[in-house]
Amino acid sequence: MKYYIITETAGLPSASDFTSRLIARWPGTTVEQISNPESRYALEFQVPMAHSHVEGLLDRTGSSINFEGDLRDMSEFVQWCRSLIPPHLRLIFCDEGMNGEVKVTPPMTAADILQSFYASGG
Repeated sequence: MKYYIITETAGLPSASDFTSRLIARWPGTTVEQISNPESRYALEFQVPMAHSHVEGLLDRTGSSINFEGDLRDMSEFVQWCRSLIPPHLRLIFCDEGMNGEVKVTPPMTAADILQSFYASGG
C-alpha cells in the first residue's frame, strides 16, 4: 500500500535540499534525480530503516511525497518530514485509500503518528 505526505502549499524543501537532509539523517539512503521534465516527480529515494526500506517519490511541486514501507518506519519518516517544514504549515499523512488520515503537528512523536493513523481507520 502507498502512503502520502501532503502539505497545504509547496512547503517541502527543494529536491536538492531534501536530498542533502535525507542523506544526512539516514546515511545509507540512495537518491535518484528524475530528469524527465514530463514526470510529476523530482526524485526517487530509498531509505534503509529498522524494519524495512522506505521507498518514495518527491513531487516536483514540493507539496507531496508518496512512499511505501513498514508503518513503524514510515511514522518515523513522517515525523522527520514534519521537521522540514514551518510549524504553521499543515501536513497530512494518509494512505492511498484515505482510510487513515493524520494531521501531523510538530510536537507529535513517531508513536503518536502511528497511534493516530490506526485510530483514524488506517
